[in-house]
Amino acid sequence: MRFLLSLTLTLGLLGCGDDGRRVSRDTPTTDMGGDPGDRDFGPPRSGNATIYGQVWAPGNAPGMVPAGHEIPIFDALVRLTVDRVPAIPAGVYCESCQDVGGWYSRSDHDGNFRIDNVVGGRYWLTIEKGQFRIERLIEIAEFDEYAAPAEATTLPSVHDPDSGSWVPRIAVATGIHDSLEDVLGKMSIGDVDGSGSYAVGAGTDQIDFYDNGGADFSGHMEGTLTDLVSDLGRMMQYHVIFIPCASAGHTSALQDSAVLDNIREYVQMGGKLYVTDWSGEWMDNVFPSFIELGAGEDTPAAAYDLESNTWNTSLFGDADGSLYSSPDGEAVNTDLHAWLDGQSGPLAEGGTGTFNASYFDVVDSWNVVENLERTLIGYDDEGLPVYDDPEAWVIGSVNGSGAKKPLTVTFEPGGCGRVLYSTYHTTGTPHDGLVPQERVLLYLIMEIGICKTGPILI
Repeated sequence: MRFLLSLTLTLGLLGCGDDGRRVSRDTPTTDMGGDPGDRDFGPPRSGNATIYGQVWAPGNAPGMVPAGHEIPIFDALVRLTVDRVPAIPAGVYCESCQDVGGWYSRSDHDGNFRIDNVVGGRYWLTIEKGQFRIERLIEIAEFDEYAAPAEATTLPSVHDPDSGSWVPRIAVATGIHDSLEDVLGKMSIGDVDGSGSYAVGAGTDQIDFYDNGGADFSGHMEGTLTDLVSDLGRMMQYHVIFIPCASAGHTSALQDSAVLDNIREYVQMGGKLYVTDWSGEWMDNVFPSFIELGAGEDTPAAAYDLESNTWNTSLFGDADGSLYSSPDGEAVNTDLHAWLDGQSGPLAEGGTGTFNASYFDVVDSWNVVENLERTLIGYDDEGLPVYDDPEAWVIGSVNGSGAKKPLTVTFEPGGCGRVLYSTYHTTGTPHDGLVPQERVLLYLIMEIGICKTGPILI
């Protein structure tokens, strides 16, 4: 039976209270501090060689973008193994966080990593973040200080496991107002033209597109969004499904309880659902308890009953708000702030500059998040309730007035998957490079793919 919630696996419950158990999202490096190379990872090591380097985002390493505009990757897992590590599953899977043995490290906020005390020899150097992975066979000599080249430390843009390159399987429902595929194209997952707009072709496409009223990539469409969400087997082929801002052309599918079940089961089994502003129905109708949108936009928590897995579709909101900007955007997640602060590139307001993660322009928001709600997601094997607390990554005011509100939020509704909702999207006009808010989206494309901590309820 779908969504019969029981505890099948518990991994280090990270917080308990009188009213149940809570899900934590601390990264594995949160409590370790210092440079990754100085951390005591794995068993004692007796070698005398060192490997170090810098992990880069797909398509954004030195030589790929203007000097100074490169984008590093934080908290990538870097490891040396004699044999290749197991393959990443081709479709949705459940990955629980496990200890990693042997020689390994994690990249810091600038992408730097260092592993000391390595025994000289031939190894697979594997670097991964979520479902992005690059593997290269390297030789390290005794007493060597081996500087890993960018070719071996830049996460890939093309899925070619035989050559050691892994990219998540991605579906994009083309949005009318949010060309999220432009961000993916600027990660070289596909192409962009001279204006910075996504352009299919050239044999480099790594994305399956579904019609949701937006761009029609003729010859590259797999069907409609309704076709996708009506077929759970098809959904399960994709690690990430993006439903960026669009009008209501296919939201009638959300009146079908089988479609609502499909979306919940996709996330429960490990899928990642990534939704922006006017497409908020695809998040809020299905998971109405986690985020409270503004009046007239919100689907109230009462629209869904967890115990019976039933919806009252008459309560569904439309998630279609009004345009605003936040001149005071702020990255409130500690690691996101440390990663974004000081980077350089194009600015949403025009020109280029150095980013201030405590104060940057966020443009083209279309919904207001009023509150984030702690939500019951199920019960563990002792009958204790398990809750999830949605996390705000970026906050900002509405047109510079009043209190700052969440602009980008993730939550985990049980099982292994995650849901991301952003009130803003890519900027409204094509441009070169990635502005701060688009870099946040890149960061979270990576972040939502990481392993699952806390209880896994299936």
